[in-house]
Amino acid sequence: MLLKRDNRFATINILSIKGTIMQEETNVSAVSSAEGANPLQPSEKLSNRNLFMYALGTFGRDFLYNLFNGYLLSFCVFTKNLNTAQFTAITFIIVAARIFDAFNDPIMGGIVENTRTKWGKYKPWQLIGCVTTAGVIITLFCVPAQGWAFIGLLAAMYFLFSITYTMNDISYWGMMPSLTSDPHDRDKLMTFTQIVVGLAGGLCGLVVPTFAMGDHPLGGSATSAFAIMGIFAGVIMVAFQMFTILGVKEKPLSTHLMKTPPMKVKDMFKVLTKNDQLLWSTLVLLLYSTGTGVVNGGLGMMYVYFDNAYNGTLWMLFGIGFAAVSAVFTVFYPAISKKFGRDKLIYSGGISLIIGYALMMIFGLTVPKIHLFSVLGMDFNLRFILMLIANTIAGWSGGFYMIMVINIANTVEYNEYKTGRRDEGLIFALRPFTAKLSSALNQGIVSLVYIVAGVLTYTNRITDIDRKLSSETYEHVIADVQANGQDSIKILLACMCLIPMVFMAITL
Repeated sequence: MLLKRDNRFATINILSIKGTIMQEETNVSAVSSAEGANPLQPSEKLSNRNLFMYALGTFGRDFLYNLFNGYLLSFCVFTKNLNTAQFTAITFIIVAARIFDAFNDPIMGGIVENTRTKWGKYKPWQLIGCVTTAGVIITLFCVPAQGWAFIGLLAAMYFLFSITYTMNDISYWGMMPSLTSDPHDRDKLMTFTQIVVGLAGGLCGLVVPTFAMGDHPLGGSATSAFAIMGIFAGVIMVAFQMFTILGVKEKPLSTHLMKTPPMKVKDMFKVLTKNDQLLWSTLVLLLYSTGTGVVNGGLGMMYVYFDNAYNGTLWMLFGIGFAAVSAVFTVFYPAISKKFGRDKLIYSGGISLIIGYALMMIFGLTVPKIHLFSVLGMDFNLRFILMLIANTIAGWSGGFYMIMVINIANTVEYNEYKTGRRDEGLIFALRPFTAKLSSALNQGIVSLVYIVAGVLTYTNRITDIDRKLSSETYEHVIADVQANGQDSIKILLACMCLIPMVFMAITL
């Protein structure tokens, strides 16, 4: 499979890229020193100030991105009454905008690389991007449009988001490899940053389902609750980005770099296509993100609601084990990586995902819903608890993503060794490229499954209740799904389990 493919520069699998780069590190340093091309010597250590200020800067960004990427479809189906044509239009907009967004990333990476200011090449774009993105998100979630008017608003705001967030995202992640070339410091920086990323995603996964959906939303309705979430996300994105923009101390751009002519578009693509290790890492990351994204992109949440109750806390609890195990992996990654090596960790992550989702599907199809206990008005049954445990097992796969991102960062030195240029912004543009392209793919898949499973039939009734247009109750709608929509529930279950298993099997 993909992880066993050899590349033309070294007969190693993709997960050994780090080893190759470390073996060549002496040569890289020698080349950089001789040419004066590397403004940051490998021996220079990462300061605690830069470690904390850089990592803290991503908290608001990632909360906002999780809200937009993970709950936009939920915002649409639970606050808007949509017919099939309108939902199809939303699907087309999301997929088209995210594909545009993905292919915009390498271009933005090139623009960042060509930026020469007294504030550096990263911070100007971080500032412009965070402020404009906040405005876009607040507008989208706060304007109370319905029907085709909402479709038009969504199209405009989505394509604007594709531009504004990319400005911030590319410049933020492009800065990371430039802060240190020391492999141990880079692991430490990535680990701490991923902890903050996980905290932001965890907070979003806690507050959005709990307070924006279900029978007790903020402001009395899902519409009001999502507006509050949009404002909150925009404010904290700008606030936390100030830690990075004002707190990170960069080295001045080198004289060599200032005199280097701007890179042409064709040269940007040459850099990307000639770095085979970068391309294989990107492909593996794309497959992983696409497969796992369908679960958090809507299929998992809708299954939990339909098979249990329309209660956002249940979905939060369903994912808490996965998040906890992923957090443990992230915190202790430097130690366990040193002890076991990356190859073993990455394969253990892939296998845990396959086992976890296989068990989840078996439990969902065979285990009866025997009532076990109730807490705060929520009923917990045997099937739900066993599926939660299976999802917790799959949580070890969270390390897969982290290691592949580190591999992409490490190809900066590999690129420098081969070409004499670092091109951090351009190379790291492929990380958000994979995130956005995989997001386009999994949102397309989720939307197709929703249509096939007849999900809109039930979500439109929930929307009418939320907008006070129906005297039905949420409990009545869910009871109807469980009585007459078992095919819908089984389709959701099969897709949320089989798709990530198949995609992970391909990468292994």
